[in-house]
Amino acid sequence: MPDTILTAALAFVLLAATAHRHRRDAGVATHGQVRALRLAATALLLVAFTRAAGPLAGERIVRFLVGGSIAGIAVVLALSFDAARVLAPVRWLLSRPRPAPAPARARAPARAQRG
Repeated sequence: MPDTILTAALAFVLLAATAHRHRRDAGVATHGQVRALRLAATALLLVAFTRAAGPLAGERIVRFLVGGSIAGIAVVLALSFDAARVLAPVRWLLSRPRPAPAPARARAPARAQRG
């Protein structure tokens, strides 16, 4: 159950960073970053659901919902206390220097056209 709570909390922080209200605190500047954060949050929620103990039945669903509820309450309380501090890891993740793209290969000269 603790792993479900922590994974869901991380997903909710990523989702909070995509909200218009917190984008400035999280350093989200482009729509591509919003899509990437939402995709990562969805993947984390899927991981939290599959890691919830028990077979795919009512017990797993209840554990996931309880863990998600606890995580949601914790994230909302933390965001209302100090949103900038809670979203600092997202800001750090988005501001990391990216590796330079590989140089494009030189194009081969065009073949002579048949005339």
